[in-house]
Amino acid sequence: MKTFTLCAVTASAALAAALTQPAAPVLGDATGKVLLDGAKPETKPLAIETEKFPDCGTIDTTNETAVVDDKGGIANVVVIVEVAGAEVKALEKPFLLDQKNCRFEPHVAVIPAGTTVEYLNSDKTSHNVHTFPSKNDGINKTVPAGGKEMQKLDKEDRIEIKCDIHPWMQSHLVVASSNFFAVTGKDGSFKISGLPAGEHKVKLWHEVFGKGDGKIVVDAEGNAAPVEFKLSAEKKKRGR
Repeated sequence: MKTFTLCAVTASAALAAALTQPAAPVLGDATGKVLLDGAKPETKPLAIETEKFPDCGTIDTTNETAVVDDKGGIANVVVIVEVAGAEVKALEKPFLLDQKNCRFEPHVAVIPAGTTVEYLNSDKTSHNVHTFPSKNDGINKTVPAGGKEMQKLDKEDRIEIKCDIHPWMQSHLVVASSNFFAVTGKDGSFKISGLPAGEHKVKLWHEVFGKGDGKIVVDAEGNAAPVEFKLSAEKKKRGR
């Protein structure tokens, strides 16, 4: 009888403790597309005399600066959601930006502030990493075949990255004061997970079509209606 009483008391205490614990916040996913408002631009392949660079392997001459599909979806748009009061946490592992077949991979990326970037060279030829930041320190270093350089980026920024040895090589790295972001796919689509309930500001950036803004609303059940943002073909601002 004593054992039964002890178990009953223990169970009651556990139930009471569970009832007094605050409920975990409901988090939602935001999905949508970024579309071009205006005529799709003509994008010519990169002019590269590939035979002069045998150590690059097979060079992809696709021009990634303004990729728009037949329905107006824009690839490589940075979408950043600003969540008021949310702590910005750096990635636990370095973000890898590779130089492969004499192309930067990925062409556009976004990371939270405080993250370390590892600039890799997977080619059989030397490259250099030449960065053009606004707020972080710039670097201009040779990276030998199979080598790497590392850099911590602490400040919100948009950084153009080039290789002076192979002038067609270009990448853009956005450093965000947020952990809620995405880069659009080939059809302009994106998905951002883990958003708390509320109305959140959205910032957009594209290397050719410039800046945009909007909002995403997540309800108390974690639901968010798909959103559609537009960037104008006339706004070709490269401002940082």
